[in-house]
Amino acid sequence: MTGVRPARDTDVPAVESLQRLVSHPSPDLLGAWPAVGTLLVAVDADDRPVGYLLAVGAHLTELAVSPDHRREGRATALVEAYRDSRPASDAPLTLLVHPENDGARACYEALGFRRDARIPDAFDGDDGLRFVLESSEG
Repeated sequence: MTGVRPARDTDVPAVESLQRLVSHPSPDLLGAWPAVGTLLVAVDADDRPVGYLLAVGAHLTELAVSPDHRREGRATALVEAYRDSRPASDAPLTLLVHPENDGARACYEALGFRRDARIPDAFDGDDGLRFVLESSEG
């Protein structure tokens, strides 16, 4: 059986490997976990991480799924698990996507996120697109 669970210290090497899939990763933020954020992992049948979500408050900073496990609903499961773990009265979830990352944009739109704004210089000189998921959506 596969699922999503909170990360453990022993998951960090696998998450660091998955972080290489992220176009603009935040290794310092991952290094500061769990003091500054939430880290969830999607796991395979052997409880090995095959995807992760790193969030600080209402902002999803990173989401990655191994190419061998994409199109299996793992990104959806990670976002839904994080969304469902938060009080309904909390701020809406936000995230930034590089404008050229069509796959990520399609994934987030399918999850109910809506494009909110263009953020100048969000990615090392490139703009970012901010997406928002209101608490009442899902």
